[in-house]
Amino acid sequence: MTDLPRLTLRKAALFFALACLLVMLAVPSIFAVLRGDRFTDSTLDYAARFRTQAATQELARTLERDWRDLSHLAEQVPQLDPEGLGHLLTGASGDGSRISWLGFADLGGNVVAATNGLLVGVDVSQRPWFRGGLSGGFAGDVHDALLLAQLLGGEGGEPLRFIDLALPVRSPAGDPVGVLGMHINAAWLTAELRESAQLYGLDLFLLNPAGEVSAASTTEAPSARELQILRAAQTGVASGGRETWPDGRDYFSSIVPQVGYGDLPNFGWRMIGRLDATQLSFGVDLVRNGAHYALLLMIAAIGLLTVLFVRAVLVPISRLADSAGRISDGSQEYPANSRVTREAAQLSVALTRLQQDRISDQN
Repeated sequence: MTDLPRLTLRKAALFFALACLLVMLAVPSIFAVLRGDRFTDSTLDYAARFRTQAATQELARTLERDWRDLSHLAEQVPQLDPEGLGHLLTGASGDGSRISWLGFADLGGNVVAATNGLLVGVDVSQRPWFRGGLSGGFAGDVHDALLLAQLLGGEGGEPLRFIDLALPVRSPAGDPVGVLGMHINAAWLTAELRESAQLYGLDLFLLNPAGEVSAASTTEAPSARELQILRAAQTGVASGGRETWPDGRDYFSSIVPQVGYGDLPNFGWRMIGRLDATQLSFGVDLVRNGAHYALLLMIAAIGLLTVLFVRAVLVPISRLADSAGRISDGSQEYPANSRVTREAAQLSVALTRLQQDRISDQN
């Protein structure tokens, strides 16, 4: 009896399918090892930039609404007497938790009307908001409350700090008559950053042009000497990347070089958002899980197709081969009629003819 190879068509097909599966597993695995870190870094870098820009835009929109409100108030100032103007400014300040003070000072710098009458009659001609407001729209960075500290006090022993908005007030004829100023509580600014940081899942730092932290969503106050990202912020150019912060952890940081929207004057702020490099909460987990599920689905599909291929194509040929072997041993059976493939049909017809001729010769 002739020795036949032990490898059958069915086994060959299964081995081929297994080899394909191994390649499918090996290629993504090698790619993940060689490119996975870069992919993760690029995704987190994009997440930091996108979220920081969104948080910056949200803050700028809120302040721009305050600026528009201040502009509308400035249009009404020349039409009101000091008492009526004082009532208007007090009402526009709300409960004072955010807008701590609104005041109008004449060209000499004397406060004519203000929220709850605070600082009325006080000379503010040397204050930055007044001098900046005389020359046009003014936005001032976070500063200590020098004149209002004794009148308003702080909460929990914390000193009062403000950011300023101011603009010139003009008569119906277009002549300047004074400056309308707004003091916004810096505590509100900090609370706003914390809410945005919680919403977008990152830490936010608001920096002045000198690279100093004016407000932040955390209690940290890193300096430009410690971090390259803070030194880059002083240039006013968008930048970002991975860096180790003073707490010893790696973060992806992004700089938004200007906090502005619409007609809002420039505060000179830069916004820095940082995202923990160990957090894959944006996109990366989704991509990885999606890739795993897709790979498992492909493996299952290839396995199913292999089984169907073996049953539909290779099994009939194997049966014809077994039938041919029995016919050669003297069996008078006829092979099964297979029409699945051209080759199987030809083999079936050929075996049938040979069997017919053989039986005819015997008879």
